[in-house]
Amino acid sequence: MPLINKRTLYSTSRALHIYLSTALLFLLILFCVSGIVLNHVDWLEGDKSDGQLTAQLPAELVVQAKANLDTLPTLYPQIEAYLATEHGLNKVKSIEWEKQDALVMLDYPLPAGFAFAELDFISGELNLEYQTGGLLSLIGDLHKGRHTGEAWSWVIDISAVLMILFAITGMIILFQNRKKRLVGIWLTVLGVATPAVIYLCWVPQLKGVS
Repeated sequence: MPLINKRTLYSTSRALHIYLSTALLFLLILFCVSGIVLNHVDWLEGDKSDGQLTAQLPAELVVQAKANLDTLPTLYPQIEAYLATEHGLNKVKSIEWEKQDALVMLDYPLPAGFAFAELDFISGELNLEYQTGGLLSLIGDLHKGRHTGEAWSWVIDISAVLMILFAITGMIILFQNRKKRLVGIWLTVLGVATPAVIYLCWVPQLKGVS
């Protein structure tokens, strides 16, 4: 008796293939479109915009800072929490402190842009400079997982695994269909051979190096 019943294997593969195609529909389109965008980076010229924002800092935070000007770094957690809550800024890249001027500066990388926050505890003001990208720049960085955070990194990894499973179940279904099996196998071979030949013949490569 076979370890896996063929009928069960085919029916399970067919169900998985159908449901994976629907679950992955948006992500497949997103990664395909963003892949095209990344292959034409000239499309991204002029796709960025700069901005600036000035706001008053919370009175309580200013009072705490003025009472501890010599030890402002102890307030970093409160400062980061304020920027996260009020302006959605997370995962700070770097923090600098100018003791003499009572300034705290935070640099935040963002998908398709950045934000630079300067907190002046003498005037009690927040000066926020930022750059944002348009849709094409955004989906390009989402494709690469650039400055997108841990949650999006999991989206990329899980969707990649599911896409592999989607391809494998498609092959299993193909082998069930005797009439189309041969054509499908030849198309599979062609799909492997074509990019391999293009890579070997036309993609620049460094040779003669061990």
